[in-house]
Amino acid sequence: MLILTRRIGEKIYIYPDDLPEEMTVKELFEGGQIAIEVLGVKGMQVKIGIDAPKNLTILRDDVEK
Repeated sequence: MLILTRRIGEKIYIYPDDLPEEMTVKELFEGGQIAIEVLGVKGMQVKIGIDAPKNLTILRDDVEK
C-alpha cells in the first residue's frame, strides 16, 4: 500500500505505465482493482492509502513523470 498525505487542492494521478490508445477500461483494470482508503485526517491534511495493480503508476501532482 502506498501512503500519501495531501492538502486541500492537491491531486494524485493514477495511470498505466504504457497506455495504448486502443486500450479499453476492462483491459486497464485486468491487473486488479484500485482501492483508496482514508487513513486519517489531521487539520487540513488527509492521509490516503492506495492499493493498485503494479502496472499502474501513482504520482502526486508535485512530482514530475
